[in-house]
Amino acid sequence: MSQLTSLAPPTSVAGLGIANWIRRHSLIAYFVLAYVLTWTTTLPLVLSQRGLRMVNLPEGLLLALLLLATYIGPLPSALIVTYIVEGKAGVKQLLRRMVQWRVGIGWYLLILIGYPLVFLLGASAYMGITPLTALLQKWPLLLTSYLPAALIGILYPSLGEEPGWRGFALPRLQQQHGPLIGSLILGALHGFWHLPAYFLPGFILPGRFDPVAFAANTCAIIVMTVIWTWLFNHGQASVFLIMLVHGVSNANSGLFPQLIPTGGPEDQWFSFKVMGVVALLLIIFTRGKLGYQPPVEDSSASWTG
Repeated sequence: MSQLTSLAPPTSVAGLGIANWIRRHSLIAYFVLAYVLTWTTTLPLVLSQRGLRMVNLPEGLLLALLLLATYIGPLPSALIVTYIVEGKAGVKQLLRRMVQWRVGIGWYLLILIGYPLVFLLGASAYMGITPLTALLQKWPLLLTSYLPAALIGILYPSLGEEPGWRGFALPRLQQQHGPLIGSLILGALHGFWHLPAYFLPGFILPGRFDPVAFAANTCAIIVMTVIWTWLFNHGQASVFLIMLVHGVSNANSGLFPQLIPTGGPEDQWFSFKVMGVVALLLIIFTRGKLGYQPPVEDSSASWTG
């Protein structure tokens, strides 16, 4: 009995030590956990016949892993670290922000209309009036394809990602580094987090891993993060609004091949250029603040990195 008693304190101390470390380094803990959970789940897919073809796995298992990989990373990481740092009250607050939909109809219209409009105008710089003409001729696609895809995107994949990236990480990054630097950090980590998916043909790229496409898409995510930060700050820190933005972004990518037979400009850096212009304008007109207002209360004890 004395031996069992002597073994108990070290275990308790170790547990407390990990929790205390997470409280002091909550951002690092979140990003490490999000990466580990997602990449560990994605690794069998990458090694399977759908990826590097090193092992053959049942198709049902691959589908299950694909769905699991979408929801196993940022979402549970945010909930776990929030619980350790802020307790049940923090988790409840995060969950409330995930269903916080009252942010003003103007922001919904801006997102739903602005996204395809910006890309169509950007494509017009390459292709003349062809993209705009295609939209006028095929406008029902906005209702039959684009809008349903955007709404579905709220659940897949946005629900699995945005409670972590924007719900947990962005407020803390903004408080520590400011909105612009914080957005650049988040965008880079969010972009690189997608790396395993580039080894799965048909998931992000139609073919095998392309380092140029990976670099271009990652840079596009970085500049989009700047725009999404602006929307997040003006949307009262609503995670739901950003889940919609994420869904709209993916739906917009699927709209172009249907509007334009060629699939749009043959430039891997197209999205980066278009969104980069928008991000640059926002940085200039907001003087880099992106609508951010530092919290009045001192929450530095909770939001440590």
